[in-house]
Amino acid sequence: MSGNESLWIQGLIFSAIAIGGILLVAWWLYFSSGAGNVEQAHPASPRVAVSLAAMIALSTGLMVFGGYWDAAEHVVTGIVPGGDDFLWPPHLMIYGAFLLALLISIGGIVALAIPNWRVGVRDPRLWVRRNPYVGAAALAAGYGLLSVPGDAIWHLLFGIDLTAWSPPHIFIAVAGAAMPLSAIGLLFQGRKGAMVVPSAQSVGVLLLLALAFHLLIFIGVLEWEVGRVLRLVAERPIWLYPVLVAGISFFALILGRRLVPGPWTATTFTLLYFASRLGIAAAVTGLSGTAPRLTLVFFLGALLLDIATQKLHFSGWRRVMLEAGVFTLGFILVALPTIVFYLQPYLPTFTAMDHLLTIVITFAVCAFLHPLAVGTGGWLRGNAEQRGQDVRYGKIQVAT
Repeated sequence: MSGNESLWIQGLIFSAIAIGGILLVAWWLYFSSGAGNVEQAHPASPRVAVSLAAMIALSTGLMVFGGYWDAAEHVVTGIVPGGDDFLWPPHLMIYGAFLLALLISIGGIVALAIPNWRVGVRDPRLWVRRNPYVGAAALAAGYGLLSVPGDAIWHLLFGIDLTAWSPPHIFIAVAGAAMPLSAIGLLFQGRKGAMVVPSAQSVGVLLLLALAFHLLIFIGVLEWEVGRVLRLVAERPIWLYPVLVAGISFFALILGRRLVPGPWTATTFTLLYFASRLGIAAAVTGLSGTAPRLTLVFFLGALLLDIATQKLHFSGWRRVMLEAGVFTLGFILVALPTIVFYLQPYLPTFTAMDHLLTIVITFAVCAFLHPLAVGTGGWLRGNAEQRGQDVRYGKIQVAT
């Protein structure tokens, strides 16, 4: 057996242990029988919910910063650490953030356990099922830590040819994004899914959503944004970069509008994201001397989305088509010239057919993701009536 084959097997084993272990614990906590009546358990108080959400935001912020720092160090040093060198400072920050999130989540479960234990509810499954978002944050953080061996082997196996789209990286990014989304669910659970939330909490929800967005956009498109585009990336379909940025950002914008209904929610979210991205870039540049380029700007798409939904009151599939269409228009007007300006030296020339494909696929992806974003928003609100409306999507009336 060659060395590479041995590493493949080791990586497969460690990844299977990480994923399988988390799935097994999740099944026991959420789906195993014999736990009793969930309604007997105490839910998290609003104070506990806000405290846990704030601490999860801190840990996720460290993870986001560590990710951009890691990318910058790869560019500056030309090194992809693996084996004994895997835990260089950016990786220590990322996995330290997962450890912090795990400790925070465990602390939250302990905080839930105390009042439940006092009233005789002593099955941890009931605590978690009554407070599902706390358990979800703990499982996501736990996966992040368990993924270290598999990720280290993947780095060692591929070296400089490592792609951000490697399975360990994708799972880590999804786990990281799940933590702030769980914190959002926890905040709404503390307010019993109320449609109207205080202004400060609305900003907090959008900031948590921005942190999740950072991780998803980072893993999805960063390889187009770190200096010179690698051959592996340049060989991908030329329309893939803008479509990925558009799809992830549109999902976040619709989710944000579902969580925080308001006339300028999408625009506010966009400003929060780009302000934090610029701040992180400045800090990373101070540390490493460089930072990834700004991702394709979707501000015009978000602005048109807010304006259109204020002026035109549609529901069902008409709303889907409207919102997907106006966002696509605003996004494409800015994104395509930006790609030509930044990346034309590294990518094939955009032909008329490439432009047409980008527009059509972007619109189709946004239309497909719209109901998924609305449904996710209803689930995070935790309101049974709203969740039922999300299933019957054609009857939804989203407040603006």
